[in-house]
Amino acid sequence: MKKQGTKSVARRTLKLRIELIPKPLWQHNLRSGEGLGKARWDKLRRALVKEHGSRCAICGGVGKRLNGHEVWDYREKKTVGIAVLLRVEIVCVDCHDIHHWARTTKIFEAGDITEERYKYLRQHFRTVNGCRQEVFDDHFLQSVRVWEARSKKHWKIDWGEFAPLVEQAKAARSVWTERNPDHDDYFNAGPGHHMPSRCPDCGVVGKLAPIEPDQDQMSEGEETEYEAGMWGFAFCRACQSNIFWQV
Repeated sequence: MKKQGTKSVARRTLKLRIELIPKPLWQHNLRSGEGLGKARWDKLRRALVKEHGSRCAICGGVGKRLNGHEVWDYREKKTVGIAVLLRVEIVCVDCHDIHHWARTTKIFEAGDITEERYKYLRQHFRTVNGCRQEVFDDHFLQSVRVWEARSKKHWKIDWGEFAPLVEQAKAARSVWTERNPDHDDYFNAGPGHHMPSRCPDCGVVGKLAPIEPDQDQMSEGEETEYEAGMWGFAFCRACQSNIFWQV
């Protein structure tokens, strides 16, 4: 494919783009406790993979880890805006890391991904879009300028076609919280999967990260309980231990 210069590649022609989320909308997504919660999000992602096949919607790649990527439409006025969730795309981890390039860069600077991986991702952008590195650099700078302007505004969220699922998840969390009035800070009802926020081994709060088990190895009953958020696995970043938790 012939490489194109910056001036000949319009932003609208890029197949793979950087999509920086306005700062006021950080953590406000379909996967969060405000949306579906992890268990329901995982169920939706698996259903989309089954429906559309194990192929990246952007680059067409197969054999890579697949993520659910939320596609938003930012409808803006001078000081306010509405973020409308249009769809969830199934994309490979490479395209997903490009979409969230600012986050990827922070992870790289923290030393959590290698320089080789960082360079590979930039090459992936160039390959998918058939362009030179200067196009990537220019696109990133434009994306940052748009992000800075949007981050100064006040935003509301429109869940679009996913609104009924969000309402169902919200109702389920309310029922669980009513049934467990003494959950304190041990069970985190917010994300929708009730994972402990306090490590039972070392007692530190806020350092647990969920570990997604292989659901293909679960029985039907185990999968139902897992998706309902009744049990799971987590890794404690404080004491470096793996834990099993159960409601």
